[in-house]
Amino acid sequence: MSDDEIRDRARVILAKALKTDPKNIDDNASQMDLTDWDSVRHMNVVIGLENDFEVEFEDAELANLTSLPLLVEAIKKHTAK
Repeated sequence: MSDDEIRDRARVILAKALKTDPKNIDDNASQMDLTDWDSVRHMNVVIGLENDFEVEFEDAELANLTSLPLLVEAIKKHTAK
């Protein structure tokens, strides 16, 4: 799966959790840019990604999943196994 495919799928999941249009989330979007990305929605993003990509993030990773690029990198790491 390419980075672009992962990014597009992750963007849709992030948008759903934040209740916004995926077009509102740019390629470098982070929690600093998306003010609705709070701790509760963060867990919704994580669960959505885990379900969609069939991966399981480690607890230690969760606090670092704070931007679309970091989400993509984490998914790549877990799907490469």
